[in-house]
Amino acid sequence: MATPSAAFEALMNGVTSWDVPEDAVPCELLLIGEASFPVMVNDMGQVLIAASSYGRGRLVVMSHEDYLVEAQLTPFLLNAVGWLCSSPGAPIGVHPSLAPLAKILEGSGVDAKVEPEVKDSLGVYCIDAYNETMTEKLVKFMKCGGGLLIGGQAWDWANQDDLSEDREELLHGISELDISNSDCFPSQLLVHGALAFPLGLDSYHGCVIAAARYGRGRVVVTGHKVLFTVGKLGPFLLNAVRWLDGGRRGKIVVQTELRTLSGLLAVGGIDTSIEPNLTSDASVYCFEPVSEVGVKELQEFVAEGGGLFVGAQAWWWAFKNPGVSPLARFPGNLLLNPFGISITSQSLNPGPFRTPKAGIRTYHFRSTLAEFQVIMGRKRGNVEKGWLAKLGPDGAAFLQIPAEEIPAYMSVHRLLRKLLSRYRLPVATRENPVINDCCRGAMLSLATGLAHSGSDLSLLVPEIEDMYSSPYLRPSESPITVEVNCTNPGTRYCWMSTGSLTA
Repeated sequence: MATPSAAFEALMNGVTSWDVPEDAVPCELLLIGEASFPVMVNDMGQVLIAASSYGRGRLVVMSHEDYLVEAQLTPFLLNAVGWLCSSPGAPIGVHPSLAPLAKILEGSGVDAKVEPEVKDSLGVYCIDAYNETMTEKLVKFMKCGGGLLIGGQAWDWANQDDLSEDREELLHGISELDISNSDCFPSQLLVHGALAFPLGLDSYHGCVIAAARYGRGRVVVTGHKVLFTVGKLGPFLLNAVRWLDGGRRGKIVVQTELRTLSGLLAVGGIDTSIEPNLTSDASVYCFEPVSEVGVKELQEFVAEGGGLFVGAQAWWWAFKNPGVSPLARFPGNLLLNPFGISITSQSLNPGPFRTPKAGIRTYHFRSTLAEFQVIMGRKRGNVEKGWLAKLGPDGAAFLQIPAEEIPAYMSVHRLLRKLLSRYRLPVATRENPVINDCCRGAMLSLATGLAHSGSDLSLLVPEIEDMYSSPYLRPSESPITVEVNCTNPGTRYCWMSTGSLTA
């Protein structure tokens, strides 16, 4: 499969400007997953045309159906059907709702014809986004190598859907998530997807349970498989499975090793089937990811409408694999990263976790990063208490996710490089200390995370080519003095010297 950068070049070949119809009010496209990338972005940073791949096929999405029948966009439309078609010479099918597009393509020598249904013989199918009856056929068409050119605006439909409704359904009748008697230390979850949201938080905004939408499906993740067995979580487990099922009343499959979960669900009237693996007729699959096998199958299961209930911790894997980032290599994260939820090696203390309340903002990595960018630009403003202290380590964790040729992740790298190039790093001294929960502390944490990610700080932002000659980053010419408070107050933990310090 071509890289996003190569695909972008093919799509934009010869296109020097955009002349879109002014009377067509587009919607903003939300890029989800690791394969999608922006093609057209307006001056407000909103994506209006995007592309991606699925299975063996490709798709191009336009934010209004009128863009597909606009003669002035002919150069791009020709590039799009050319890039989408994996079988040279195969005809292009156009749904009757876009009949003018067939004439545009035919006028440029492309073999295009109006087809009311997608067919296997077609190389590309063009359709608006309002036909619900062909969804399954279009997905199958792409998985087998077909190309899909689709356009539509969803602002009216989007007004009828809200993630807060998902959260309310998942947390119906639940005021807290109590795992204090579980004798487990769950992993902290990093919630970074645009359609991902936390469900259980500690007092420092550490997340133990989160959920997300992905494609037509849904995902719920817990920071430890033991949470599937906690009796006090019974009401939540029932809510979660029902939400994942989406009203289908379909088959609920529970991995053999998690049979205790079946008992808890049975108490609430939910029948389950205990199986060693995902079955083809499953509506919801509850399991612990322990290997890389079947990751693509599971991701497609969710994208096409399935529900995934995942329980896993990564701190033990990190202990057994020193020097390897679990954000990059832990089997659970190979599956979950595209969903916008990742399992970190940081553990959380067992205890009651608060649940988000309706109407009250909740910490989210991406939104807090966006607010931080605005504050740095305006030199004023603030975010909720504790959010900036959380932003630094979360940013460092996020930057461990492999980002090469994945626009959804690379965009964060670019944002941080721009911030570092525009604003000087603070210098911490005895007279001017840097605390975590402030912009200066977040800046230092994010800069450290960016450096550790292997990102080349001199690329893409020319202004920082000489960054390391700055007195703010130049290695000190005098010895570095580090003061450590090792008075060891308390009895539970103590500080012990390693015997050496390397600067």
